[in-house]
Amino acid sequence: MKCPNCGLEIPEGHMYCDSCGTEINFVPDFEPEVENEINATLSGVAEELNKEERLKRENKEKRIAFLKNLYGRRFIFYVVFAAVLLIVAGIFVYGLLNQGSAAKYMKEAEAARNAGNLDAAIEYLVKGNAENPTNSDIIFRLSDYYLENGENDKAVEALQLIINSAAFTEDKINNAYESIISIYSQSGESDKIAALFSESTDPVVMALKDKYVPHSPVMAPAGGTFDDSVSVSVFMNDGSSDKIYYTVNGQDPDAESIAYENEIILDIEGEYVVKTVAINDYGIASAVIENKFVIERGKPKDPDILEASGEYNQNTRIVAVCDAGLTIFYTTDGSDPTMEEGIQYVSPITMPVGTSHFKFAAFDAEGNSSDIVERDYHLIYTRLVSTEQAVNMLVNTLVRLDILLDAGGKVRGQEGHNEYIYTSDIEIEGAGEYYMVVENHVLNDGTTVPTGLIYAVNTHDGTVNRLGYDSSGKYTLITISNR
Repeated sequence: MKCPNCGLEIPEGHMYCDSCGTEINFVPDFEPEVENEINATLSGVAEELNKEERLKRENKEKRIAFLKNLYGRRFIFYVVFAAVLLIVAGIFVYGLLNQGSAAKYMKEAEAARNAGNLDAAIEYLVKGNAENPTNSDIIFRLSDYYLENGENDKAVEALQLIINSAAFTEDKINNAYESIISIYSQSGESDKIAALFSESTDPVVMALKDKYVPHSPVMAPAGGTFDDSVSVSVFMNDGSSDKIYYTVNGQDPDAESIAYENEIILDIEGEYVVKTVAINDYGIASAVIENKFVIERGKPKDPDILEASGEYNQNTRIVAVCDAGLTIFYTTDGSDPTMEEGIQYVSPITMPVGTSHFKFAAFDAEGNSSDIVERDYHLIYTRLVSTEQAVNMLVNTLVRLDILLDAGGKVRGQEGHNEYIYTSDIEIEGAGEYYMVVENHVLNDGTTVPTGLIYAVNTHDGTVNRLGYDSSGKYTLITISNR
């Protein structure tokens, strides 16, 4: 800085010029504009300082008022605070006491069990549950001890304390259900497992149901009325490998019923109630599904007789077939066959020799008859015996039976002799074709007297029989060896 008088440089901090002694004035010369700006700036600074001071003062007053108010209510605050502390402490102490109580009973129960006194062990746990109803460890152990003691029902009842309470977590409830299912499965009471889930809609229960209870099988078609027959298919539409069983008699199926392997064929007239059930590897059965099927048919189908009516010259067997569920009856006397009066067909029939007339009919279980099927057969073997041979066979047979003394027809104790005359060919129903031979006695004077005896000699094999008549006038054969 220079001295305004002599211009000498004045060292910093000196108030007078070292050369001329002039006092140094650090205040600049007065300028109005500068003064106004300074005044305005100082006013703004003062205002800001006052505002900040005012805010500090207001905040201080609010804190003082709050503290005074709080101080005025301190009694209530202390009471509330003390009550909260007491509640928390009470809960903590209660939990500690209960925990100690539960542990005590479980320890005593374990000691009694190890000492071989299972009843006492159970009694300890029952008391422990009464004092600690929300302690799942006691309940699960109690159930185990009941099982060990052979009391399955009580074991289940213990577990139901958990599943029937809202005080337990889903995990505990799930474990209780699993344990009950295990008990029922091991005891073979699979029906109770399905019943366990029958009425509950709880998500935990529904999840277990999907795991343990099989879905019901599906039937196709789902019942109805059919004219002739119907094939019923049964299957699982969820892709499971559960076994399917069924009945058609209206009874509920179980594992002892018919195992479904192929389509169920219903082809006999009537009403059927088909019931099906699925049983899984746990032995648990699904709900039973049933459908009603009605088969409405006309009269039974006619039997099929494989041998047509006609002429036969060799041994022939008559074969008859019919639909399943039907039975064939037949007659040979011209009457219509019935289940009461007809002959039941059980195997092929040997065709009678000669002329025969058959009537066949098929009957269902209700006695309804098909139309009658008739067959006429004429079985005649090839003639191997001539008329002369037939007479000689007759005489030789009579000599062998000591009816004649010799081939000349001599009769013991009688004069003259017998002669045998072929008269005609005859057919005997059911026996075949024969030569008719009459017997005459010839006296010594040549007089011929009929004896009244007639013989029949088979044209095929030469079999000799006496010929007679039945009550209706038809020919019958009489074996002469019985004479």
